[in-house]
Amino acid sequence: MLGKDLGPDYRVKAPRMPQPTNPVYRIWARRIAELVADTTNPVLVGHSFGGSVLLKYFMDAAPRPSFAGLFLVATPFWGPDFPEFALPPDFGVRLRDLSPLYLYHSRDDPEVPFDTVERYSRAFPQAIVRDLDRRGHEFNQSHFPELAADIRGLAGVTERPGRSLTK
Repeated sequence: MLGKDLGPDYRVKAPRMPQPTNPVYRIWARRIAELVADTTNPVLVGHSFGGSVLLKYFMDAAPRPSFAGLFLVATPFWGPDFPEFALPPDFGVRLRDLSPLYLYHSRDDPEVPFDTVERYSRAFPQAIVRDLDRRGHEFNQSHFPELAADIRGLAGVTERPGRSLTK
């Protein structure tokens, strides 16, 4: 979907992560590190669990790899019930320089409550937040115009952090 929306000027990879039905953080982090190392200033897009793993990866990576943009869609927040993937309490402070950062969440997401994006937006004042309607959790749609436009706009990021309401 994203490849169609972005067009031929972009090379979109959608790598399958190891053991997707039984994820292990260190294995996923190693795979992300390999993928990031293969590209100069990649644009990273994570959906749901993948988005939460990208955040944890950036918490742990030293030195933190460069990237052109980080786009998180319907990202859950893991707490003590899922400690392997949970962020530490000071994650917002430690990731304040993570930018450009975009957060997308649909109000009707049945899997990840909408207040999750509220929590992330408070922790990441530098983030640009897209509140969406009628997209559910999987964002099963033929196009994701907001995401494609934001990726295309990376070259001249002038938008100020905050919220954008989209239908």
